[in-house]
Amino acid sequence: MGLISTTRTIMYCMAAVVTTGCVGFTVNAYILYLLRENVKRLELEITALRRELTQVDGDVTRSSRDVTRTTRDVTRTSRDRASDSESEDEFQLALESIPSQSIIAQGTDSLCTDRQCESGLLTLCQSIDKDHDTLKLTEQGCEQGLTTLTQLNDQTPDTPQLMWRLARIMYEKAKHNTKAGVNAQKGLLEALAIAKKGEELSEGNSKSHLWYAILLGDTCKYDDTRVKLTKGLEFEKQVKLSLDIDPYNSTALHLIGRYCFEVSGIKWWEAKIAATLFGCVPQSTYDEALKYFLRADEINSEWVENSLFIAKCLIALKRNEEAKSWLDRVDLKQGAEHELQAQITDLKKKL
Repeated sequence: MGLISTTRTIMYCMAAVVTTGCVGFTVNAYILYLLRENVKRLELEITALRRELTQVDGDVTRSSRDVTRTTRDVTRTSRDRASDSESEDEFQLALESIPSQSIIAQGTDSLCTDRQCESGLLTLCQSIDKDHDTLKLTEQGCEQGLTTLTQLNDQTPDTPQLMWRLARIMYEKAKHNTKAGVNAQKGLLEALAIAKKGEELSEGNSKSHLWYAILLGDTCKYDDTRVKLTKGLEFEKQVKLSLDIDPYNSTALHLIGRYCFEVSGIKWWEAKIAATLFGCVPQSTYDEALKYFLRADEINSEWVENSLFIAKCLIALKRNEEAKSWLDRVDLKQGAEHELQAQITDLKKKL
């Protein structure tokens, strides 16, 4: 049996481990099916793989030991995997952990001014943004906003300034549906399609790029590994396009920082396997992630979650004294959710 064929099987199982470890998202049923059907066969193939790897150079031998450890991880229980979800050593598909209600709440949508927008439409959009901050808080408010924007979009189709706002309220409605136990997949995929078309039609509209990126991230939980990797690269591209137009948007800065942080945790051999199997792999460093988080902090210094990720980057870079200082600053800030406060306490114990 060939090395590539064996590695492909390993990659499927490895992706399953990672997918189950991502906080807040449902495990992909197809990947679980692969796990159940292929674990026994995988063990036999690993034995053969070890024999093959003894004939190659030392680097590949070291890779074999890592792959063996990853294979043993496949047999861990769901509880064990959950306890390791914070490990930066596992293969992480960055998008799944990025979009969240707390992140989007920090955005500057109400301050947005659209370029190349005639005065009447601009006034209408500003009114929509003002109402949005209140409407998004409840399911009924989202329904009201969705009705208004759907009608406006039907009256003036292919208007990018309305399309990203329509996608935004659809996103907010989907979040309420998810909290209520209602399947939000259909609504999110429809919002993604609208955001994509709006981005294609837009010229100089930072929010069209940003909301297309956000919906790429929030819908990747419905995709297989190959599509997730592709969406990851597109996510990075769209957020950076948004920042090219509006470099002072703290939401966009934080999102690209989160992306870089997650990607930085990918081991070199995991990236090599992903590149072999899927032809693409995201790349970044903790230094790059830190740069974006610090820029976001300059704009919004009260953002607790952003400060927490600055500390996480510093820890990853072995700059523990600086990390302690940032964690102390986070403790003094107001508005930290229980989950974030638990992370802060846990990180302090490890330093």
